[in-house]
Amino acid sequence: MARCAEKRIQDFAAGRACAHRALRELGIHDFSLLAGEHREPLWPAGIVGSITHTRGYGAAVVARQSDLKSVGLDCEVIDSVDEDLWSRICTPPEIERLEQLPPIERGRQAALIFAAKEAFYKCQFPLTRAWVGFEDVVIEPLDWPVTTGAMRIIPQKTLPLEAAVVAGLASRFCFRGPWVITAVTAPS
Repeated sequence: MARCAEKRIQDFAAGRACAHRALRELGIHDFSLLAGEHREPLWPAGIVGSITHTRGYGAAVVARQSDLKSVGLDCEVIDSVDEDLWSRICTPPEIERLEQLPPIERGRQAALIFAAKEAFYKCQFPLTRAWVGFEDVVIEPLDWPVTTGAMRIIPQKTLPLEAAVVAGLASRFCFRGPWVITAVTAPS
């Protein structure tokens, strides 16, 4: 972090502060939340969690491993996912769905796709330790265009996850002000 811009350091610190507060809610105090080899948070034994931070927003979620196998959380500033990024973050069917929307709605839905894929990555990584690229997962909203609720996460590559875990993935999102917030959980 020493080489990062001051704003990036502040966002990072806000996410970590949220994580410490969430851990205190579970009765865990004075825990040093270190980063792993891939910059992932190293949670206390028996705890799963996720942190997100972006311009003006930081959040964390934690749970006991007996309640959830894993969780991923992500937030994105809606106007930061421009059309020139679509080919890097969206699959062809996702781009096709975006192009059918009114221009004003495209950015919101593209930001949702981006944040949902990030949340999925954060959820699956502690379980698989596998890299998942944007092209390796499809986000399929249950309504289109969507404003709040659930979506289906469809991995496009085989991951070392039990079929029941993949089938049981739960995902939720909401739009709040300039952000879209997404979460993906894997059941215990």
